This record gives sequence, C-alpha cells and structure tokens, in this order.
Amino acid sequence: AETDASAPTGPEKGTESHDPAVPAAYAAFMRTGWAEVERDVPAHPIQPWAAARRERLAAAFPGERLVLPAGSFKQRSNDTDYRFRPDTAHTYFSGNHTTDAVLVLTDGEPVLYARPRSGRDSDEFFRDRQYGALWAGERPSLAELGTSLGLPVRHRDELDAELRRGGKTRVLRGLDAAVDATTAADGDAAADGELARVASELRLVKDAWEVDELQEACDITTLGFEDAVREWPRVLEHGERWLEGTFFRRARAMGNDLGYDSIVGAGSHATTLH
Repeated sequence: AETDASAPTGPEKGTESHDPAVPAAYAAFMRTGWAEVERDVPAHPIQPWAAARRERLAAAFPGERLVLPAGSFKQRSNDTDYRFRPDTAHTYFSGNHTTDAVLVLTDGEPVLYARPRSGRDSDEFFRDRQYGALWAGERPSLAELGTSLGLPVRHRDELDAELRRGGKTRVLRGLDAAVDATTAADGDAAADGELARVASELRLVKDAWEVDELQEACDITTLGFEDAVREWPRVLEHGERWLEGTFFRRARAMGNDLGYDSIVGAGSHATTLH
C-alpha cells in the first residue's frame, strides 16, 4: 500500500487543539537532514560533592529505594509555562537541572532517569512546544548528562518498571504526578515525610562547594546594589521599578535568576516591605 503524502498526520503529543494538521510529506521532510550530534561535555565540578551528599542520604535509609523527582513545567497561561526551577533536593543530590528527571537511589546506587533531547522519529522535534528542539532548544542527551553529572542515566520511559519492583520505597511527593501515581500503593506518609526531613536537614551544613557558591552570589549581589546606586536618578523618571529591573538584570546575567524578589520602595511606599 502506498502512503498519501498529502494526508495530514494525527495529533501529536505537545501540540494544541488549535494547531493545524501537518501533511505527512511535510512531517517526513522535517524529520530528515538534522544533525544528530553527541557533544563532548566536561565533567561538572559538582560531581564529587553530589556523590558525597548521596552517600550521606543513603546511609540514613540503608537497603531502601529513595526517589527524588526534579518536577516538570507549570503552566502559566495557554501554551506559556513559568520559568522552570528544579526541586532543591533533586538538584542538591544530583546536580541535574533538566525537567522531568528523577533521581533514584537503590541501597545507595544512583540512577538518573531523564528525558533526552527530542529525536527525529516523531513530530516532537518541530511541533512540541515544551520539549521540541525547534521550540524550546535542545536538551542534553542521556550520554551528555551522564558525562556531566557522573551518574548512570537511563531514559525516563524505563522509570515506571523500576518503581514497580519490590522493596521499601520512599518518595519526595508532590513534585511528579506520574511518580506519585506509580508508587501510591506503597505510599507511607510517615516514611515519605522522613525522607523529606532528612533530605532537608542534610542541607543545613554547607560543604565547601556551597560556601563558594554563596560567596559568589554575595559578590554578584554587591554588584547589583552598585548598579542600583548608579542608576538612582532614573527612579525620578520611571519609579521604583527601574531599580528592580536594574538589580534583576545583574542577577539574571551573572547568577541565572533572583534568589528572592527585590523590595524596592520610595516616597509613600518607603516603609512598606511587601
């Protein structure tokens, strides 16, 4: 049988109801001619620190499976998401910043389950607004993530089978609906709460890596304050929001984002903190 190249393909995951159908010939064309490149990525300096943190966490729960999701996108409106920030515990113990990943420690042995860059075997590459490379940029491959983070990395699609295996399992809940649903039968609120408590308390004592990062953040903050002082006269033109934007520009350029929102007040607002 021959395929009608003019026939539109069916709905693709990641598209919206208002997206037009894509002719099969166009879909086939868009799936060809793109380079598949595995990049040489350096080892991230977080590797030894994250490994030591995982050892301390696993020691608190010997022989158990610990599941720490990164979380996913949160919709703001229609096809627009809030800026993604991975769960703190997930990144603390893995170093990973990509969405939809899940760190699993089984009796101390780590595996990161992650969603790799979109392949060329579906329309995701050019149609999916959250994961498609033409829409959102390329995600790292599984191999690139493994090299960078120093972790075994498997496809997220393999996670469900792993979570359904027997054994004592604790989960950081409320971060990944699919993980919560898969592990619901074994869910023990007290056990999960203990994992959350221990994971949080381990972060109270900062290691040398964190101290250096905090110092860098303080140094960038100082530069942001200096920027604000230099641009103070512009407040007379544009109001407090000019200084808020000035400080954010420095934070975004050098530190990726703000640690917390700025409080900028003048005139009748000067004594209002929030």
